[in-house]
Amino acid sequence: MSKRARGARRLASLLTAASHTYVRVYYDRQIRRYRVVWTNGPDASQMFTLAVQASEEVPDLDISTLLWDRGTR
Repeated sequence: MSKRARGARRLASLLTAASHTYVRVYYDRQIRRYRVVWTNGPDASQMFTLAVQASEEVPDLDISTLLWDRGTR
């Protein structure tokens, strides 16, 4: 597993804990970017803020290039 992939998994755990909603971070091969996916909970700007706060924990993952994809039920 690459450092970025480990960082993506770590970021997903950190965001899940901070937002109290299940967050998944994975590499989307079609668009060649990492995608952050969650349902309900914080909006995209709030989730981005949480990610910026956690960015020191995932130095190999560029937070600014992630695609933020919030779903609703």
